[in-house]
Amino acid sequence: MKRAYEAGDIDVIPNVINYNSVINAWGRCKKEGSAERASEIRSTMKDEGVEPDALSYSLVVSAWAHCLNTNATKQAEVALAEMENWAIEKNRAIDEAFDNGLSDHASANGQFKRDAETPSSLPAIRVHLDVECYNTVLISLSRRREIDASERALKMLYRMIHLADNGFETARPNAKSWNSVLNTLSRANEEDSMERAEKVLHEMNDAGIHPDVFSYAALLHAYQKNASPYAAERADDIVRQMEQLYCDGMLAAAPDVYHYTIACACWARSGQSIAAQRCWEILQHMETRAKEGFTSSRPNVRTYNAVIDAYARGHHVDEAEKLLNEMIERYGQGDRNVKPDGFTFNAVINSWTRSRRRGCGTRAEIILKRLLEFHENGNPDVKPDARSFSHIIDYYCRSREPDAGEKAEWLLLGMIKMYEKGYKEMLPTVFTFTAVINTYAKSKCEDSGISAENILNLLNDFHESHGIPSLKPTTFVINAVLLAWSKSGHSKAGERTEDLLRCMNEQYKLGNVLQQPNTRSYGLVLAAWAKGSSSEKSRKAQGMLRRMEKESETNAHVTMNVHCYNAVLNAAAFTGGGLDVRTEAFDIATLTLNELVDSKEADPISSSFGTYIKA
Repeated sequence: MKRAYEAGDIDVIPNVINYNSVINAWGRCKKEGSAERASEIRSTMKDEGVEPDALSYSLVVSAWAHCLNTNATKQAEVALAEMENWAIEKNRAIDEAFDNGLSDHASANGQFKRDAETPSSLPAIRVHLDVECYNTVLISLSRRREIDASERALKMLYRMIHLADNGFETARPNAKSWNSVLNTLSRANEEDSMERAEKVLHEMNDAGIHPDVFSYAALLHAYQKNASPYAAERADDIVRQMEQLYCDGMLAAAPDVYHYTIACACWARSGQSIAAQRCWEILQHMETRAKEGFTSSRPNVRTYNAVIDAYARGHHVDEAEKLLNEMIERYGQGDRNVKPDGFTFNAVINSWTRSRRRGCGTRAEIILKRLLEFHENGNPDVKPDARSFSHIIDYYCRSREPDAGEKAEWLLLGMIKMYEKGYKEMLPTVFTFTAVINTYAKSKCEDSGISAENILNLLNDFHESHGIPSLKPTTFVINAVLLAWSKSGHSKAGERTEDLLRCMNEQYKLGNVLQQPNTRSYGLVLAAWAKGSSSEKSRKAQGMLRRMEKESETNAHVTMNVHCYNAVLNAAAFTGGGLDVRTEAFDIATLTLNELVDSKEADPISSSFGTYIKA
């Protein structure tokens, strides 16, 4: 069209409608850079002799608001500001023209009637700002979850009110505007977001806009993120208030399952002793209302999960499991609404692992078994994840049960087996392997070092066979194996820990920075020698101390401390054998204590002298 017009065809001159169509096309396009192109076209209109109108600006705002670029919402706000400036200048020009006699011309052309009410007819030819244009940006802000989104949303809301009070009535916030701001506040990770959401709801009421179910849902979501007793009580009050407003005809719809479920979630996270009981009461209330005809309040799986979560957090483990059983039973009877999911089972598993009752690890494993059976019996969408197993592994790591290591290892092997079958969410982490190693370390069995090293080898093999970078053995993992050996009392503990430390040094020299030895690495090798039964342990421990001193000169992660010297003293104090061996051990103890006294890095403590006396 432009080329034809430039060639002399005056019948095809592009007009504002043509430009707006092209801007709209770019705005709806999903290609990268489409919003920028829409903005560029609007910017060039004036230079090409076409005056943009309100639609031209609003289309650019919409293009940026729907764009997926990182700074798109900020660009939408810039475009919105440009539209405001354009509208203000445009109306100022209209006002000046009106004051200079345009009213006679406009009246003669039928634009408005010439009578005593002529000035009030002026808005018919003024430029208006569309509230929906602002709403597009507010909705974008509520979805983006940017750090300063709540500040920007509030600033825009108050700007809209200011514009409406100063001649742009069509920019006055409506229910969608207020709800969008409430949604933004409810998603903000800010300490005062709950208080600000409450304030906005009051201002919404004062502005003559009655909050609807979406307004209250946003406020409830803000309470849920707060996790405090006050938030739980306020959520409870809001749902009761909604029920009353509905009965009084002030609310178009009654509170539904979403509102009640959030109230339960608020109680679950409140830390209150009455939280579980209150959640149960809300659940029963929902069932009653559903029977009374309020079918939208019928509890669903999320409601039950919130109640189970409350029971789990309150250590009411029997009640949590009972509710799980009820869900499974009702689902089996055809109630698809309460089909348990992975979270349901995991919450009960976690509840048992946090219990202090005897045999709770076994009970947690029973729930895990039920989850696996439920999954295999026609429920492919309900499946375990890494947490289903790791919760129980962590329990065994804390429990100190005699066979805790074997049970933890069996669970780890189960995770690996499921992962290799295609359950990618079952991928164990380095911390899972380390937890099993630590479980063996805490058992203090003679073979705990061997078992811990087997887990390290398993980690190495798993990493090499699957090529997962996050599963590379680290200093943290190997130190856990060194700890297991040092606590085992095994006759070969000293030699094995030295071998592991040697491998760490070799790997580090080859460029593997993840296995750089540190102070703890050397300290655990010293402890392994000190607790061993070898007649050479004092000499070996002294040799390790010398290596540590040398390493500390070039490795910033290795520093000398009193515990390292004390480990050598301990090794000397408990060295068995003939007189020559014990005499050598005493000489090593004497030399080590003198070195500790003269050391600039460490100072002797009472146990240093006590251990020397034993030597």
